[in-house]
Amino acid sequence: MRLLLLVLLVIAAWYGWKSYPGLVARRPGHEAVVENASRSQLVRVRLSVNGQTFAKEVMAHGDQAKFAFRVNEDATFRLVWEVTGRMGEVTWIGGRVPIGPILQRHYFRIEENGKVIHRSENKADAAPAR
Repeated sequence: MRLLLLVLLVIAAWYGWKSYPGLVARRPGHEAVVENASRSQLVRVRLSVNGQTFAKEVMAHGDQAKFAFRVNEDATFRLVWEVTGRMGEVTWIGGRVPIGPILQRHYFRIEENGKVIHRSENKADAAPAR
């Protein structure tokens, strides 16, 4: 019985040793770029996708926020923000991000009156984000 336990322990240790680099290696993921193209300052900007939420507290006109993320399933985006000097939140829901295998860069351009322009590109084909 002890010999069997020792053999199992050695096999588990060997497997862990061989698999360790793959377990700790950072896999590439998708990327989101949120841009404030409105003439107002935005506050509490939150982007949610697949149960993850990324935030930027303040975005002046022309500012960008970049977030790297991975998904476990196909998902949609939810973008929420407030405009300085106005009451209430603005919410936008849309866009799609696939689980893979192709990785994408998603651009969200927040314009006046809560309008959002979303586009996505394959990361291999995408131009570098500004």
